[in-house]
Amino acid sequence: MLHAKLGRVLNVVYYHSVVFALVSTTLRIRSHRKCIRLEKLSRTYAIYSFFVGIFLFLNLYYVVPRIVADGYMKCNIVLQWNFFVMLLLRVLAIVGCYGTLWLKRHQIIKLYKNSLTYWKRFGHIMKALVDRKELLDLQASLARMMVRKIALLYGAFLCSTVLQYQLLSVINKQSLLALSARLTHFLHLLSVKMAFYGILVLLQHQFFVIHLAINNLHRRKAQKKWKSLRSVASMHLQTLRLARRIFGLYDITSATMFINMFMTAINILYHAVQYSNSTIKSDGWGILFGNGLIVFNFWGLLMLMEMLDNVVTSCNNAGQQLRQFSDLPKVGSKMQKELDVFTMQLRRNRLFYKICGIVELDKPACLSYISSILSNVMILMQFDLRRQRQPNNDHQYFNHLFKNKTEM
Repeated sequence: MLHAKLGRVLNVVYYHSVVFALVSTTLRIRSHRKCIRLEKLSRTYAIYSFFVGIFLFLNLYYVVPRIVADGYMKCNIVLQWNFFVMLLLRVLAIVGCYGTLWLKRHQIIKLYKNSLTYWKRFGHIMKALVDRKELLDLQASLARMMVRKIALLYGAFLCSTVLQYQLLSVINKQSLLALSARLTHFLHLLSVKMAFYGILVLLQHQFFVIHLAINNLHRRKAQKKWKSLRSVASMHLQTLRLARRIFGLYDITSATMFINMFMTAINILYHAVQYSNSTIKSDGWGILFGNGLIVFNFWGLLMLMEMLDNVVTSCNNAGQQLRQFSDLPKVGSKMQKELDVFTMQLRRNRLFYKICGIVELDKPACLSYISSILSNVMILMQFDLRRQRQPNNDHQYFNHLFKNKTEM
């Protein structure tokens, strides 16, 4: 059972991933039969993935524009070094993304097969224990959230495109080719983010379904509720293992994505500082799209952290739903045994999201993430202020030296 809106949104995410070869093999989706299975021609798609990765890597040669030598960056070493750091991070992102897809291709395909088996195995739980209207309302809300996320991504892409075009010092074939190359990499990063959001939406959907199943099971008065509770506990454990496996397989890809987002936010804010002190000349449209880029970028960052926190919280807070069974007047021995087993399972198995197994991302980490961005921007502003003062000091020194010579 899948809401039509959520299905269309997931199709958009899927086709973005297919175009940029972010999946190890394609899926065959037949909506009229409600059938989803792996495509047989996976080797052909692997060759396509190889050429897409090589194209993006070689495309980095054209990303380096002449603006570094004769554009708005020529008098600002901070912007130059920031540009080359971003270029290095793009190399790491491409190598990490497509290296994961090539080196772990068989593991990822096996994950796809296990995921399809998972959906078929636990589909009866959703039909038997979850109210149809509640499930459709949940899927509709997730679809709306995903639509907002896609709109934010493309809004940031539009604002970035306009600003990149305005920053071109000379409009010719070479500069337009460099702009096209950079926009291609922006679209690649957009597709990676969208695929990550799609995974989070699917995991959030399953954990919320478990919550709905527990609530409906509490309200039911049918016999043999312990068997249904055992099925829900098994579904929760398999979903948690699936989430851990997904986070583990795409660990390097996610790490490079977060590092690129971190440096992109610093780059955007530092450019905003340059616009505000008139170091970079701009008109009304530049200010409008620049403010829009800042809003879309940080709004999208906060929504990403919220989605990730919702997935982790919905998994770990399933025990809160089990507390409502304590108000039942009578609980059978089998039902009590299943409640104890499910509670012990939740205590021993908790979901965490860590980047490379080191940095755990949660709400405090989100605040630290944003504060680190602002701190780095302030440090760069100090270099900018020192650079602006230096010519004035030199000019005053030479004037003072010239006066002393004339007096002598």
